[in-house]
Amino acid sequence: MWVWGAAVVAAVVYLATVFRGGKGPLKVAPALLLAVSAAPVSWVAAAAFLACAAGDALLLDKARFFLHGLGAFLLGHLLLIAALWGRGAGSPPAALVIGLGAVLLPAAAGLAWRTTGAVRVAIPLYVAALGVMVLAASTVSSLALAGATVFLVSDGVLAFNRFVRPLPSAEPVVMTTYYAALFLLAAAFL
Repeated sequence: MWVWGAAVVAAVVYLATVFRGGKGPLKVAPALLLAVSAAPVSWVAAAAFLACAAGDALLLDKARFFLHGLGAFLLGHLLLIAALWGRGAGSPPAALVIGLGAVLLPAAAGLAWRTTGAVRVAIPLYVAALGVMVLAASTVSSLALAGATVFLVSDGVLAFNRFVRPLPSAEPVVMTTYYAALFLLAAAFL
């Protein structure tokens, strides 16, 4: 379990950097280490964590590579959906499907309306993938569902901060919830 310990240390050190207003390449380490951890159990989950690490690297320069980072995370979500549904048992609860639809569809439409170009198309696809990931996680375990839900919260804060109104502590909140989501999802594959 040294890999998990290293991932935790990397996340804590990076979060300390973020809380001081910094950033840097250590941002990608937790996702990379969790990919190593997931590889013996699920190569699809490992690939999902690698895609998240690629998204982390690209989003170090959000001004130039936001859409690329979004694409890497979209791939990560699609791979997580496949990995989760491969472990799941049955269908997601109907109330969850209805609730997610009622929240995510208007949110995706509202965010897309605020943007232009390729981002206008990418946002609804990305939000749909997030919703399906939550549904897939609901068929696996409460740990997986918690991870997918926290990922949804993390990306919701990021989207609100970027497309609606800047939030004073957005980056620390986004990164804390993002790392929590990664660890919860990784733990669901153990």
